[in-house]
Amino acid sequence: MYVITQSTQVTASQVWFDELIATLRTHELQLETDTASPEMKNMYAIFMGNNLDEMFKVNKSTTQQYFVQKIVVEYLKQLDQTLPLKLAFNFNDSEVLVWAEIEDNDEKQEKALANAEAKINATFHPYGFDMESLIVEKSDNLPVPNHYKIFKA
Repeated sequence: MYVITQSTQVTASQVWFDELIATLRTHELQLETDTASPEMKNMYAIFMGNNLDEMFKVNKSTTQQYFVQKIVVEYLKQLDQTLPLKLAFNFNDSEVLVWAEIEDNDEKQEKALANAEAKINATFHPYGFDMESLIVEKSDNLPVPNHYKIFKA
């Protein structure tokens, strides 16, 4: 006797869609019961309203946060165990800014930083995001600019 069974293999897109629907149902309940956060209420008011300018502003901010995070993490992966003496980050509208201090005449470290930046720019430039580095040597005795966030001091 042969039994034919239907495949129960679930694809990643099915899981994603199921999670999306579950999240929307949860949000709907929170909005109906007035237990949603002010941020969630605002987000749904913007997306359900007709204010396209505000919708695109939120979208731009979310996109920027997503790419800046990816860029910093990928940059750190590129450097792996070869971090400079000091490392700090900042960002503007479409760039992640790097401030790095290296030992004097450390061409190997300088090359590693430049290569990491080049790989980041090759990967993320098509999405409108780039990286710009400022590399200083220890003997320059320059402080990390106060508008940068220190990663390694």
